Amino acid sequence: MLLKLFKSNHPSVIFLIPILGIILWIPSLFELPITREVAEIGNTTLVYKWVLQLFSFHPKASVIFALILVIVESYILIRLNFKYIFIENKTYLPSVIFVVLTSVVSSYQMLHPLLLGNLFVLLALDKAFLFEKSKHQFKRYFESGFFLGLGALIYPNIYVFIFAIWLTLIYLRTFNWREWFSSVLGIITPFIFYLCILFLTNNFQGLLGKIHSIMTLSAPDLVFTNYSVGAFIFLSFVIIISIFNGARVVGLKKISTRKYFALFFWFAAYVVALFYLHPSFGYELSMVFAIPVSIICTGFFTDIRRNWIGEVIFTLTLIAVFVIIWFQ
Repeated sequence: MLLKLFKSNHPSVIFLIPILGIILWIPSLFELPITREVAEIGNTTLVYKWVLQLFSFHPKASVIFALILVIVESYILIRLNFKYIFIENKTYLPSVIFVVLTSVVSSYQMLHPLLLGNLFVLLALDKAFLFEKSKHQFKRYFESGFFLGLGALIYPNIYVFIFAIWLTLIYLRTFNWREWFSSVLGIITPFIFYLCILFLTNNFQGLLGKIHSIMTLSAPDLVFTNYSVGAFIFLSFVIIISIFNGARVVGLKKISTRKYFALFFWFAAYVVALFYLHPSFGYELSMVFAIPVSIICTGFFTDIRRNWIGEVIFTLTLIAVFVIIWFQ
């Protein structure tokens, strides 16, 4: 019954998504005495510190705002799905899966800079999803890069996700070097303005050293229990099945759906590669990983013809997530 409810487009699901988020964030919102490690953010940018100062009046205000941000980002993902039709059936399930995946590591249920940056990744993708029939879209790709540049002011390593913008150029557009250049120009523009502000306010000294220390800072190691490791394995199994299912049925879909699947598949693979190869990224990458995987998994759950199988897998997935959160 849960899957049938969440994959519908009934307006009630819009109100159930925040409730789901609150349930998943109970340990962080109420500081329950469960065993878990709180991830250390370490050195941060000035912009991120300014944001944190806005919530200095109450220690839990930033956690509440982080949860609100997760809900807002999930709604943006719904809007993108309805706008560009990644999934042919209109459904709110991508938002549900997004909230689940961004909440799965309870140590990062906080106002992490990558969570803020993830908002700009979504806005950048919104500008970049253009098909070939749209000619000379230099402005759109400049704006796409510009959003990523704004996100990089909060979390410098977010610049690596320009790869997602380039994927849209590869799969959705014919080659035009001006559009590629526009995306690069867009991502460096906010940084140039930021440098000018620091120079005028006499805060320029040591900036490059600070940026280097932030971008090369090693991600904190988290220790998981045997219960949570088993739940992670099941969750990974569901994601892998969803990918293989998408590869199997994508040939039966319309051309745009095929291209979007390929785009999201390589985006997800890129995020996994960053997790293993980039020392500054850790489990917080689940926030970005949730973008492509939410669409891929939605395709799997909507394609299941035997409803009871889908209900069992979806319910077990939710149980696995709760096990990870409570027994991390």
